Parts: sequence; C-alpha cells; structure tokens
Amino acid sequence: MIDRLRLVCRIRSRHSLLFFAPALFLAAAVLAGTVTPLLAQKTDTLIVRNGDVMTGEIKEFVRGKVEFSTDAAGTIYVKWTRVLTAETDKRFEIVLADGTSVFGSLALGAEPHRLKIVVDRDTLEVATQQVVRMGRVKETFWRRLDGSIDLGVDFTQQNAKTDFSFGAEVKYKKDHNNFRLNLSTSFSRQDDTDNITRLNASLLYLREFAQTWFYSGLVGAEQNSQLSLDIRGSVGGVAGRFFVQSNKVIFLSGLGLAYGREQFSGQEADNVFQGTILTDFEFFSWGGLDTDLSSQLIIIPVINQGGRWRISFVTSFKREIVKDFYFNVSINEQFDSQPPTEDTEKNDLSLTTSFGWSF
Repeated sequence: MIDRLRLVCRIRSRHSLLFFAPALFLAAAVLAGTVTPLLAQKTDTLIVRNGDVMTGEIKEFVRGKVEFSTDAAGTIYVKWTRVLTAETDKRFEIVLADGTSVFGSLALGAEPHRLKIVVDRDTLEVATQQVVRMGRVKETFWRRLDGSIDLGVDFTQQNAKTDFSFGAEVKYKKDHNNFRLNLSTSFSRQDDTDNITRLNASLLYLREFAQTWFYSGLVGAEQNSQLSLDIRGSVGGVAGRFFVQSNKVIFLSGLGLAYGREQFSGQEADNVFQGTILTDFEFFSWGGLDTDLSSQLIIIPVINQGGRWRISFVTSFKREIVKDFYFNVSINEQFDSQPPTEDTEKNDLSLTTSFGWSF
C-alpha cells in the first residue's frame, strides 16, 4: 500500500512539473521582454568637449545643466556648455535662445558644436549652445505636475514673538500652455500688539506664442491686516515679451488690465479697475547645489481712482541644501498710495525665512 502511494505521488509530481514548466517558461519570456525595453531606453548620447561619448537617458535640460541617467553612475548632471552635440529619440519641448519653441527629438550634428532637431519629417540644424532649455514631453497628467512647499517658523522668547509662514506652488505644463497655482500665508503674534495676518492666492495661465511673446490670465485673492485689507479679489490679463531666455537668466515684461473688488476694515466694498505693469527677473546658477535669485515688480495704477497706485515687489533667494531640499529668504514689499483712512499704513515690508521641498 505504501509503495503504491509513493508511485502515485511520483506520477503527480511529474505531472505538476510538466504543467508548471511551460507556465514558468512563459513568465520568464514575458519578464525578459519587459525588462529588455526598459534597459534599452538608455540609448541617448551626449558628446562632450574632451571627446567622451556618454550613453544614458536625458531626463531634462534646465538652468544650464542636463539631468542624465546612466546605468554605471546613476543620475549625473552635465553642464550644457561642455556638450558638443547630443542625440535622443525621445520627444522634448526644445527652446532656443531667440525664443523659438519646437517639439521634437535630437540627432547628432554634421559638425562639432551643432545638433539637429527632428520635428516630424523636418530637420533643423542649429548651434548646440543655441538650445537653452529642454523639457521632456510627459504623457500623463500626474507626471506633468511640478511644485514646491515652504515652511518657516520663528520664535523670540523676550517679547513672545512668533512668526509662522507657509507657501505652496503647483505647476502644470502641456505644450505651450502653462498653469500655476500659488498660495502663501503668514501669521505674526507679539505681546501687546495686534496679530498680523497675510494671505495671497492666485491661479495663473500663461500661453507662449510667436517665439518671444506671451499672454497670461490671472485670478487672485489677497488679505493683509497690516494694510487693513480684509479681502481683495481680482481677475485680469497681461500680454508681454521675453527679452532674455538663456541658461542663466530669464527676463520678461508685460502690460495688462484687471478688474477687482476690495474691502478694507470698517469700509464698504468697492470696485477697482486697474492697469498692470509687470517685470520679472530670474538668475540661476549651479555647481554641486542650485542657487536661484528671483525678483518681481508690479506697478498697478488704479484707473477709476485718480492718483492712486499700488506697488508689489518680491525678491527671493533660494539655495539648495541637498537634492530637492532648499533654504529660502524672501523680501516682500506692498505699497498703497491712498489707503482708506489716515490711520492705515501705506506700506507693509516683511522678511521671511523658510525651508522647502521641491517635487
């Protein structure tokens, strides 16, 4: 009886092996077919000044550096000024120094210091250093999102002064369409004085067209107890031009119109029709860590209140501590030439320090 059971078990074991062997072989084949294309993705090429040919995957090229993924060394960053030419079959948005923006891939140039931009069936050859930015065309909604979060807390024991700040930014880009959601708020408390609260929220749409020109639409809301402003909502648009777009500097300016409704403490709500004069400057550099310096000036003449004008000036210095984590110092100045009452402050100057994470 025991021998018979052993024989049955052997037969069943053989049948089990015969059944699972094809399944295991099929799974291995599918896995190999899946892994091979993943490994084969790193076929992009960078040729640098010393003649080295680097093989990997170009992630993006922004602010003067190429994020380049390799099998041997992981992710490295290559200065674009050291690149002679490049090749990739992946689709990028490629921006040139004159503001031209095209969607295509790259091929090696016919001569050193040149590369070819392949757009559908057309090919454009340019000097390598004429390319100032390349962003990978991402296929899904979530992959197109970028942003950052800032948090700052200060406390002084002597006068029980507490400062809290929070900021968040989310950006979405598809082709030439850009969306940006911003939120910043701060709270200051000190003994024997009133609390100070500030809030700014905005949704911006920007459309690039005709090389260096752009149009933007903005919906915003703000509150500032230092200026006795309970709430101000506005909607408007700006048309302008990029004057500089390089590996280190972006400078733009624009003009626009907006409609707003505002209410100050103890006052009735009022409608405002206003103009907008905008300048925006950004400088960035990198070594082992990134450094950003940005400054924005907005002058707002209030059309239906003759002689009244407002100024918004923001300067920010951001220094990366480790990858994706940074330290930020910003100065914010708000000015109103005609506050609602004589007791209301005309300007509000604030200095904020915070730590942040970008994603």
